[in-house]
Amino acid sequence: MAEQTENLTYRQLADRLGLSLEAARARVRRGGWLKITDNHGTVRVSVPVFALNKTPERTERVAPDVHPVRTPEHNGMFTPDNTALSTLRDMMGFLQTELNERRQEVSDYREENAVLKEQNAQLREKISRIEGERVHPTYTPDVHPVQKPVFTLNVPPEQTQTYGGYGRRRWWWWPFS
Repeated sequence: MAEQTENLTYRQLADRLGLSLEAARARVRRGGWLKITDNHGTVRVSVPVFALNKTPERTERVAPDVHPVRTPEHNGMFTPDNTALSTLRDMMGFLQTELNERRQEVSDYREENAVLKEQNAQLREKISRIEGERVHPTYTPDVHPVQKPVFTLNVPPEQTQTYGGYGRRRWWWWPFS
């Protein structure tokens, strides 16, 4: 016997199953259900009736004997383990002590940083005062601070010509120069 189906649009399917439009499209892809486009461009999906009667996937995964609202403490099944609680309390106390020590270290470092900033400001002020007292030499227009030596090499003028960055030496015995 053929399986019973209903022809629904994606929007109708999403509303019937309580899903978003994209989730409904993904459900159709996963199920491999038949899609038919009518003359107006509306897509209708042939959805099996048993898929419409199911509860949403979110509640399918919950075990039937566990109520989703109640926790084990409310069911009376939970009995606290005193050794685990005492271990957790000890660890919390240890971590709180460590946190307080780190806070004290940070406070000490901040105080030291403030002192160093003050010393830095004082040293910068002292440097600027010394720079202001320094005497800069002044030069008269006709005296240069560094005198360059003046000399000429005793080289014949034909040897000083350069071609392409290299000096070309002229030989006296070569006739084509």
